[in-house]
Amino acid sequence: MWAPDDEDQLVRQYRFLLRTAPLDALEAAHVEALTPMWRSRRSVVLRAVQEGLLAGARLDPDDIGPIAHLVALGERRRPGEFLRACPRAVLTPLAGAVILSEAMFGRFGGYAAWDGTEPDLAEVGEWADGGYGEHWHDVLMNHVSYRNFVGGPSSPDTAFGGH
Repeated sequence: MWAPDDEDQLVRQYRFLLRTAPLDALEAAHVEALTPMWRSRRSVVLRAVQEGLLAGARLDPDDIGPIAHLVALGERRRPGEFLRACPRAVLTPLAGAVILSEAMFGRFGGYAAWDGTEPDLAEVGEWADGGYGEHWHDVLMNHVSYRNFVGGPSSPDTAFGGH
């Protein structure tokens, strides 16, 4: 398994993605992470959604899409509530699977500059349904500078051959 320091790092990276990645990508990553997970572990995730986010009362552990949706959206609206409700023994492998999912590839721009703080709830309420345009995402990304392989200015859009 992972050492305690590795677990802390995984959860911190997971928190970063929960705060900065687009909601549709977060949902896709959670579907990818929850699908191969044992049903008993999905039950624990669902219970954490129900207790921490006060949502999903009628869901079953096999309702992977709705659970993924609630985790992604719920953590935007109430930062930290799902994370606190989910036992570390399930949270750590969930975090690791989300981080390694295809939907999260290339989404760590700005991670090194992130101070790890949670947005204020009042701030979240204003921006919670804004998808990718949350205030804390915009502030964080304004501090990121991209450089191409010769040191000139670049962007995430052009980094992989896009225009």
